[in-house]
Amino acid sequence: MEKNLKPNYFMKKIITLIAISILSTFALADGHKDPRSKDLSIRETDKKPGRYFEDQPDVTDDYQIHLIYFLGPDEKDREYDINGKAEKIIMKANEKFFKATKNKQKLKLDYRKDGKLDISFVRTNYMHKKFYTGGWNMNFPDYYLNLKGFNNPKKIYLSLADIKHKTDTGQGGFHHAWIFLKGDFGTSIHRTINHEIIHALGFAFPCQKTQERGGHMKSGILSNDGSHKFPRALYNHKKDYGCPDLKDSVYLTPTSDTAFDPFQIQCSLAQTARGILPDMKFEIPKRYNHKKLLNLKCNQFCTYGVGTYKSDLKGRKSLRKKKKC
Repeated sequence: MEKNLKPNYFMKKIITLIAISILSTFALADGHKDPRSKDLSIRETDKKPGRYFEDQPDVTDDYQIHLIYFLGPDEKDREYDINGKAEKIIMKANEKFFKATKNKQKLKLDYRKDGKLDISFVRTNYMHKKFYTGGWNMNFPDYYLNLKGFNNPKKIYLSLADIKHKTDTGQGGFHHAWIFLKGDFGTSIHRTINHEIIHALGFAFPCQKTQERGGHMKSGILSNDGSHKFPRALYNHKKDYGCPDLKDSVYLTPTSDTAFDPFQIQCSLAQTARGILPDMKFEIPKRYNHKKLLNLKCNQFCTYGVGTYKSDLKGRKSLRKKKKC
């Protein structure tokens, strides 16, 4: 009797410990119970000449894409923000973007008053191991950047994260795009950058022709075909059919005469789908009246203010829950 009881007793103990461990992992993965998750301190060893830890004063009040060199707590500082490498990569990506628009438009990048690209340095003092394998949007990395003050509604944030992600070379959702510098980019890191920036601008919307796989498309820059082309369904539509056109994004220059702010569209959709930011008023321009856009009630998010609205920290499961659209 005792011999049979002991294994059962220890088995229950083991199961209990495993359950606690799993629950702790979820809590830590969200980064809200570990005190390091809110540690915004700057290491002395990271303070170097020419480095900026905050978004510098803007030279224009226009919409802009701000660049961040992002490190985890244990990553080696390869100084991409101060040795010119980050700037070189982004400028080349913007040239490829320009070429894909048939030399019509470029991305609006954030510059300092001295004429150089404004690049901020961020090192988080906490990073759960799951973020080397899982999603970063609407999760702790987005949350941490918000805590650090990178939450301007007139900016899109592009972070060059100097880590090795197990499955991805980049990730992107509205307001934040991530590039994992130690990934295998195949032919071009620049295609990945433009791919994720376009996601951060809200594309592809569900009303986009040939849209598939949650914001991707069947061909071109947002597909898996390796192409840097901007298909007509994404850029410069043949005719207006009530769906956003990339050429009209306020983050492109020259600015379109019919420019739209993706912040209003994406956060409005997220507000409807998830009930986030209930006290804020978002408005989708009336000309975007496609039923697939207006009737969308699932799998939408807006990282603006993440960490300040109720459901993002406590119920991440429900927040990220996917339904059939």
